[in-house]
Amino acid sequence: MVVRHHHATPSDGWSPADVGALGSIVLGDGPRGYRRSDELQAAFDESAETLRQVDGWPNPSNDGRRELRADLALEGGGVKGVALVGAVLVLDEAGYRFHRVAGTSAGAVTASIVAGIVQSGGDMSALRTALQSLDFRKFMPEGRLHDAMGHVAGHFAGLVADAAILTQREGLYTGDYLDEWLEPILHDQLGVRTFGDLVLSSVDDPEIGESASPQYRLAVYTSDLTRARLACLPADYPSYGVDPKRQSIVGAVRASMSVPFYFEPVHFQAEEATVEIVTPGGAPTTVRFPGGTHTWVDGGLLAKFPIHTFDREDGRPPRWPTIGVKLSRFAVDYTTSDFRESAIAVAVRCLKTMMNEWETVTSHGTTAGRTIYVDNDGLSSMDFDLTDEQQDRLFLNGVRAATSFVIAAARQGGVPRR
Repeated sequence: MVVRHHHATPSDGWSPADVGALGSIVLGDGPRGYRRSDELQAAFDESAETLRQVDGWPNPSNDGRRELRADLALEGGGVKGVALVGAVLVLDEAGYRFHRVAGTSAGAVTASIVAGIVQSGGDMSALRTALQSLDFRKFMPEGRLHDAMGHVAGHFAGLVADAAILTQREGLYTGDYLDEWLEPILHDQLGVRTFGDLVLSSVDDPEIGESASPQYRLAVYTSDLTRARLACLPADYPSYGVDPKRQSIVGAVRASMSVPFYFEPVHFQAEEATVEIVTPGGAPTTVRFPGGTHTWVDGGLLAKFPIHTFDREDGRPPRWPTIGVKLSRFAVDYTTSDFRESAIAVAVRCLKTMMNEWETVTSHGTTAGRTIYVDNDGLSSMDFDLTDEQQDRLFLNGVRAATSFVIAAARQGGVPRR
């Protein structure tokens, strides 16, 4: 049975196929790594200028001149995160300045670098340089269970012997390579180590003076198994009794990408904390959290696509949009199938469902108009043996999708704010 759904998106009336009709997008020698045909480049440049005029934010700190500004939300997707780079570079080329960036798992990795580049005043082309230095194979240097995790049917039973390692360890791989790769980029190249280095000032945002608490350029999601809840870092650090400004960015990203079974979780030592919150009825209340060790795993379990992170809650109109980048095509066809597998295979499918599909209806129904859908070429998040050709395809898919998004948004007068 096939179920078809359709929701309006900025690409309605303008699709990647239309981009192809104007010309090609290929790998290039420039700093961004891609090149459009002359006709398509002209259409893109015209659209970017149209967006600045009709959808730009009049910056009061710059004599009210209009500038393209957006918050950015990056979906998790393991190795498919290569496609995020292409989309981000296109938005940067269009003139968007990223005010705040949220990400989960692979999206958190990219988001941390984007935030560091913006904070340091660097060139966004450094994002591609950084991701090109990432060797995916070093995440999984040994074992063959990840093959089984990627193909849970048929031959899974023949590989189940490898699962014995999970009776003695919390994950197949340590995940230490992320620290080894990301620390030099953030610390040495961009000069950001803790969330305190990413605090926004009134120069970044005139509204900052109205806020009693610090605002941060980066938001990273992790799933707290101890509390059985989603944690948004650095905003939730006070509930763990620690100062957000002193917490490691790399440590938060490492927690966010700790895919269960694959990577060992992060154990965070919390202090006793008392937090004042306001209930939905408006009355203040006190919540007490005990100290102790908390186990953090992949944020994708609970929030793989953090598109709502920066939505305003004070009733005031948004000054600029949140643009999301989702590592999947906009789904219009769904199939049903009756799987009959082992209990282990069903468990793996449950994990994948939690991390991939639970928010599809929400994201389609309320955020499609501000989301860039990137074709992931049908690759699994854990295909760590990606060839150079596959990585290039993912990168160009991100470029094409974002190019289409910019042209479509200009044609309909801007990116939806809500």
